[in-house]
Amino acid sequence: MIPVTANAGSPHADEKGLLPPPHPLDGFTQQEFIMRRAGLRQRFPADVIILQGNVESPGSNVLPYRQNSTFFYYTGVDTPGASMVLLPGGFSAATGLRGLQPDLQEFLFLPDRNAVTETWTGPKLGPGSLTEELTGFQKCLSSNSLWSAVTGWLKQCPRVALLAPFGAGSNVTPEFQLLSRLRDIAPVASFQDISAAVANQRIIKSPAEVERMERAASITMAAQHAARAVIHKGDGRNECEVEAAVMQAFYSRGAAAAFAPIIGSGERATVLHYDQNNQSMVQGNSVVVDIGALLGHYCGDITRTYAVGGQWSTRHREIAALVLAAHHHVVNSFKLGEDTVETFAEKCKSFYRESPLRSKKSDGTEATMDNFLPHGISHHLGLDVHDVHSSVNWTQPLTPGCVVTIEPGLYLPMEGIGVRLENDYLITEQGMRCLAEPLPQSVDELP
Repeated sequence: MIPVTANAGSPHADEKGLLPPPHPLDGFTQQEFIMRRAGLRQRFPADVIILQGNVESPGSNVLPYRQNSTFFYYTGVDTPGASMVLLPGGFSAATGLRGLQPDLQEFLFLPDRNAVTETWTGPKLGPGSLTEELTGFQKCLSSNSLWSAVTGWLKQCPRVALLAPFGAGSNVTPEFQLLSRLRDIAPVASFQDISAAVANQRIIKSPAEVERMERAASITMAAQHAARAVIHKGDGRNECEVEAAVMQAFYSRGAAAAFAPIIGSGERATVLHYDQNNQSMVQGNSVVVDIGALLGHYCGDITRTYAVGGQWSTRHREIAALVLAAHHHVVNSFKLGEDTVETFAEKCKSFYRESPLRSKKSDGTEATMDNFLPHGISHHLGLDVHDVHSSVNWTQPLTPGCVVTIEPGLYLPMEGIGVRLENDYLITEQGMRCLAEPLPQSVDELP
């Protein structure tokens, strides 16, 4: 890798020689993002709404940069160091910066373009009229003017809506840094957390989002077929060969991995987030393949379990058959307006509990199969694999437009058997619509 020179960030006198910036919005329409911002402003009509995107940290060129999902959801912009400010109605934007039209309400702040920096990073969106045309924002200004503008606006409207810091280590998060700075410049300001409102918007997918996620699911299934072909070659092949086939299927279709592929064979199939993928596979063992394609900004997440060499042992087969039956039971019994992410797990465990199958726990005692499902079997899916982290989304009934996973599994460490079967589903008025290839009805079609 070429070392970065000391003057790589030096200012440039003008924009001559700059390449055209990349198009934002990831192929979605401006109206998609305008409507999202309007929905957020409707929830906080009297507040100054402030969101900040991710920044590139030192050494960030080791891994690809990815924008904060919520920031992208409202802006369609990937540029590092970007910020968004939405002003309340009836508020004069000129109180923040002189010369602004008073009725402007939507602002995007971007770092100034820099020809020397862009030699290393490639062209970036910058402030100005071109970005306004590309994004649909009313005004795109330099990040250098962000804090002077915000200081002026908060003097007139000391009410701020933002994402509140949350969880362990929250005092070192970008959200905490933003809140701290706002408290410094506006000590009397009041603050509201927009997390729940954001979550309620993001869990309902638009038709355009659903279409993108169907494509991500289709690519994920193509990668599953590639994985299955390697596993069926039989004894002695390495888990990393399966991962290589998965990644080739992703890359050749214009996608990347939404998360580190999980390719666990034998007893490693009982490790929920196993990601070493470096052991030899043994004939007849089960192999859990949990993968997801990232297409643009949207994720797929599909799991299949295959038999090395293509043939289940009798025990593997009956465990896989039970997981398959549980998956179909949960989907077929779905009740709109009643079921939640949590009730899916309850249904699955109840189904397992009624099975005559048994296995032994680590202490040697025999137990019903519900004891061997240590995780929930569903989560929201979208811009993130575990989309929209809000407790309300685990307990509220699912509504049309939600996209969730269904992923029952059974993990028997004492037997070295793990099975998980997962698909992605759109909630509709008619029930649950699978976004990928449906699972077969018979276990004979699984291995």
